[in-house]
Amino acid sequence: MATENSPKKIDRKLGLIIGSFILMIAIMLLPTPAGLSVAGHRILAILLFAVIMWMTEAMPYGESAVALIVFMLLALGFSPEKGAAGAILGTNRAIPLAMSGFVNSGWVFVAAGIFLAAAIATTGLETRVAYLIIRAAGVSTYNIVAGLIITGFVLTFLIPSVIARAATMVPIVVGLTKAFNLPINSNVGKVLLMTAGILPSLTGVGVLSGSAPNPVVANYIANAGLPRIMWMDWFAYNFPFSVVMGVILYFIMTRMHKFEYDELPGGREYLNKCIADLGRMSPEEKRAAVIMCATIAMWATDKLHGIDPTVVSMMSVLVMIFPYVGVTKLKTLFGKVDWTAILMFGAGISLGVVLMRTEAVQWLSKVSLIAIGVDKLPLVPMAFTVFAVSFIIRLAFTSITSCITALVPALIGFLTAMNNPSLPIIGILMGTCIMAHDIFLTPVNSANTMIAYGTEAFKPGDMFRIGVPFTIILFVLVLVWMLIYWPIVGLS
Repeated sequence: MATENSPKKIDRKLGLIIGSFILMIAIMLLPTPAGLSVAGHRILAILLFAVIMWMTEAMPYGESAVALIVFMLLALGFSPEKGAAGAILGTNRAIPLAMSGFVNSGWVFVAAGIFLAAAIATTGLETRVAYLIIRAAGVSTYNIVAGLIITGFVLTFLIPSVIARAATMVPIVVGLTKAFNLPINSNVGKVLLMTAGILPSLTGVGVLSGSAPNPVVANYIANAGLPRIMWMDWFAYNFPFSVVMGVILYFIMTRMHKFEYDELPGGREYLNKCIADLGRMSPEEKRAAVIMCATIAMWATDKLHGIDPTVVSMMSVLVMIFPYVGVTKLKTLFGKVDWTAILMFGAGISLGVVLMRTEAVQWLSKVSLIAIGVDKLPLVPMAFTVFAVSFIIRLAFTSITSCITALVPALIGFLTAMNNPSLPIIGILMGTCIMAHDIFLTPVNSANTMIAYGTEAFKPGDMFRIGVPFTIILFVLVLVWMLIYWPIVGLS
């Protein structure tokens, strides 16, 4: 088997990069289709290159983000300002458009969230909270699964990063399994590790700050001229959905597996020891807890005080690093922050903005979904088709972010092109966002499940077995939410 850095693997990746680049150039050289601007034509070619890179991971995400920005700068700079003819825009004037994602509230919100997650991690607060919740839930196998799910929801508010939450929960679960003297691939270990891998994205979609793609979707919606979604709006729309799916996950996990023990031996003693080893809460932990409680309170009351959630996040980061009252130093955070993710989000948002500004997504929707008559379907079949297409496309990606970046602008173009005031556009986009987060048929579809899969506690077939009923329920519940719940709470 070829390893990650073996010559065979490198040759395959290099071939994909070269082949995709040639394909991108070839598409750019083709005559521009009727109804599509030259800039839009070239941006669609770049989108194809980016999607191939993201799907195959032939190029690391950071490098593909830089390539995406450079290609957009050149494509826009040497294209007519509008339409298929006229004065060239110029690379200087292309910079604000190609880099628009980096001066965008969605990107700032994501970057601030990544900094907050790194700051919290320097204190160890998240580990203490996780141990305390699991101990409070009890040491019966059923209670530990329930405690783990509750922990996942609580950490969603404390750690605004899906991967960081998975990286927190998985080692804790591995330690619990070892403490019970159970094989890591026992039914108990299997259920706990799969749950720890699934939870970060399942809970994350319920809170605007819980997953980095959420503010990206909210930003795309606002850029399309649709109502802006604030933190509390997103919470009201999606958090109840996450809670229901969390309950469903509990029953699927506990009913589809027979545990070796009803109560895990030595469990409470192990948890007591772990908490004792952490010692008393440090001043940094206490300050971090206060700062995050204040941050959550300001997010939840954004409509009362009028301060944008993005600004609240930036204020929180400032307090976290402020001398004497903060919990860490900016220099320390620089070494802990995921800069690749920050770069990737900026480039992805830029691509979405450019696709909409050049009207490439509107053209793409006309020659794809509208051309095959999806827009003529009644609401439920049309929404189901959109969700099914989103589901299939999501299976090809290992990153929620890259999937959202490629998919949502095209869907916005399709839905707005229908010119139907009664169409629940935001509801369909929300459903798509949920689909992108809550697909758990294979471990390789998201980084958080891959972290859990790396423990070798379960096999792909184990996740597929629980993923099938979960996915069926997911489709039904999203449609119910779109038709019944969201209209009740004012989402159209």
